[in-house]
Amino acid sequence: MSKTKTLRKLAFDQLQTVPGGTYHKTAPKDAPYPYKVFTLTSASFMDARDDIALDVDIWDRSIDPKAAEDIADDVETLFRESNIPAPPLFPTIFRDGRYTLDDPDKNLQHIQLRFIVQLYEED
Repeated sequence: MSKTKTLRKLAFDQLQTVPGGTYHKTAPKDAPYPYKVFTLTSASFMDARDDIALDVDIWDRSIDPKAAEDIADDVETLFRESNIPAPPLFPTIFRDGRYTLDDPDKNLQHIQLRFIVQLYEED
């Protein structure tokens, strides 16, 4: 399995342990709320490791942000300085930011989390 596919599977499997559906890149139009959408974006390549941004967007249809905030807290706890070895890949994940984003639909809650994955590979 390629490095990207392996990392995507690791992220998906971990996010599945937190309440709400989990989707990569986009959620279906009929996805039940709450749910999480994750993407692996910008990468910085170094000699010893690759640094990859992992963005997790949490969505809930509610005027009360509590459920989305609870899920965001769970995801932060899940990925806070976590090591998830999957030889030959050895990712370590660090929290980078948390943003509450306003949606024109005031019945939607949207929180975005950003993590940095330091990805080491066996030679």
